[in-house]
Amino acid sequence: MLRMTDNGDALAGLVDDTAPDADAQRTLASFLFERGVPFGTLRDACAAGSMSSLVAGAVLWSDVARLTLTELSDRVGLSQDETRRVRRMLGFADPGDGARYPAREVEMIGAFAAGTALFGDDRTAQISRVFATSTSAIAEAAISLFTGAVGAPMRAAGATDAEYGLTLRDAMFAFDQVCIAVDVMLRLNFERGVARLGHDEIVDALTFAIAFVDVVDSTAMAGGLASGQVAAALREFDQIVAQAAVRHDVRLVKLIGDAAMLAARDVGPLSVAVAEIVRSVADHPLLRGARAGVSFGEVAAHDGDYFGQVVNLAARAATVAAANEVLVDAEAAKHLGSDVEPAGTRELKGFPRPVVFYRLTGTATG
Repeated sequence: MLRMTDNGDALAGLVDDTAPDADAQRTLASFLFERGVPFGTLRDACAAGSMSSLVAGAVLWSDVARLTLTELSDRVGLSQDETRRVRRMLGFADPGDGARYPAREVEMIGAFAAGTALFGDDRTAQISRVFATSTSAIAEAAISLFTGAVGAPMRAAGATDAEYGLTLRDAMFAFDQVCIAVDVMLRLNFERGVARLGHDEIVDALTFAIAFVDVVDSTAMAGGLASGQVAAALREFDQIVAQAAVRHDVRLVKLIGDAAMLAARDVGPLSVAVAEIVRSVADHPLLRGARAGVSFGEVAAHDGDYFGQVVNLAARAATVAAANEVLVDAEAAKHLGSDVEPAGTRELKGFPRPVVFYRLTGTATG
């Protein structure tokens, strides 16, 4: 690779030395060139004022050279049609036959091809969708963080493309570490997930405690606050839920705007976590309170989520609970003893008969 130390004139004439941001252009151009971006590509981007568009690829890939579809397929040992199919399963559009594929795609596609051989096409396609949506969400969240906190203010203040590109370079080096962090987190979650299964041999149908926690009157809250305040309050709700889940070793299945779904093998830890969340939200200066529903029984596991009547029951219970109330179904109540009291019956959408509920009280609620 030709570097500036190899030839001091390698980038001569690329940057306009009279430009106000000449130093930023020169620094960014040197960085991209040393990371392997071809001079011709760099020259065209510099002329178009779009060097920042090259930053992500230069930081994230140790080898910026790209493979053709033919080269990628040959290295993986699949046909081109099979290679395209795996990429589609993982959520990536077909960029054509040109040299547009990072070399490390060989590892990615090879891993999922091996998964197909081991688990079958349908099962592998199923988990591929989970990986696709999860990694896309992580990337979008990180990029939105950069854009909102740094990128947009820089653009609004009149930063040039080169100045923006240098800041983006620093952010992308931080995001590159996110890839390492996600790898470690995934391994830890694999380990924890296997431990949670216990000795169950059936993984599509499991006995779980399920909880939904909803923020009360979030629509009314949004009408009385600036959008930034609403977003900040809901982020704090997310943090409250996530921290309670960690403290009590229950799984945060998903965050759904102004609500959250949690799951655990045992009702006890889950009910304590939910009660803690409801108390914390009640003390929040902007949130108007929370309500929750807890159920226990057999659920269907699919794509990292849970489904079935038990899940529906917990979700419906949360919608009919009063502010700062946790409603528990009869099965969950059996495991909670003196921590519950009768709460009567409720008519629930989708349930043909009124459902008997109990109210979480006692030591579980503090």
